Amino acid sequence: MPTPAIFTDELTRDFDTLRAIDHLSLVVESGSVYGVLGPSGAGKTTLLRLLLGLLMPTSGSINVLGYPVPLQADIARSRTGVLLEATGLYDRLSAVDNLDLFARIWHIPADERKSRTRELLQHFGLWERRNERVDMWSPGMKRTLAIARALVHRPSLLLLDEPMSGLDATAQSVLRSDLMALTAQEGVSVLLATKDAVTAGQLCQRVAILRSGQLLAEDSVGAITRLAGGPQVRIAGRGFNDDMIALVRRRQDVRRVWHANGYLLVELVDELACAAIVNLLVESGADVEAVEHQHAGLEAAYRALLEGADEKRPVG
Repeated sequence: MPTPAIFTDELTRDFDTLRAIDHLSLVVESGSVYGVLGPSGAGKTTLLRLLLGLLMPTSGSINVLGYPVPLQADIARSRTGVLLEATGLYDRLSAVDNLDLFARIWHIPADERKSRTRELLQHFGLWERRNERVDMWSPGMKRTLAIARALVHRPSLLLLDEPMSGLDATAQSVLRSDLMALTAQEGVSVLLATKDAVTAGQLCQRVAILRSGQLLAEDSVGAITRLAGGPQVRIAGRGFNDDMIALVRRRQDVRRVWHANGYLLVELVDELACAAIVNLLVESGADVEAVEHQHAGLEAAYRALLEGADEKRPVG
């Protein structure tokens, strides 16, 4: 049986009185794309820094690519590509010069540096603009180049922290396709940390959902999605306020309501209730722009798990 790309056992990290990671046990199979999904403050970035040996665990154990961390973190890091919050690029250099620089840092021979740089830039659709300074590029192009930078030394493991951050929908779609194709071709294991359930659902085979350092659920995307429940409707528009959302939530034909990013996501008992809910919103003063029926997805299951965790929290 192949060695897991990542293995943690009862991993815990405390910062004074704050427990950022709470007895977390995970197994990331080699060759898989694994998502760590959670809101801001869930412990995702802390987990990545623990895996890299940049933070010491308070207790528990970590194994990355068969190496114990932090004891042999330097060996594990040498076989890992990383994209954290910053791109790590040099804005005044061209795309070619950026990748060549990082290839030199990894001691890649000159001929291989040239071919690897061309290979990555062509795969990610950046070759035609290879000689432009990076500071002239869009956020999407910079983010794409940053992932190419993380892959330049052919790592066995890729750690990505919010890789789609700041990108529009088109750029996200292109980057997802390119990343999935390249990781499949090169057999790279990927751990993706994100608060975006859509990104996790489209890229990952398995997902761990964290809240305040604790594991709420861990399973295949399909299995977690099945936790979401009944039919749903996504209502896009403006003017959704707390009072009208409360009106919708009190209806007997509504299970749950979530409000985010200019839309309402409503889980229904009966799909026929959709028209009455839209009428209620309009009569209450909302400007409804679009209504989309959809099957329950990872986003709904994710929100339901977070909502359930909030309900179990002690008050006071």
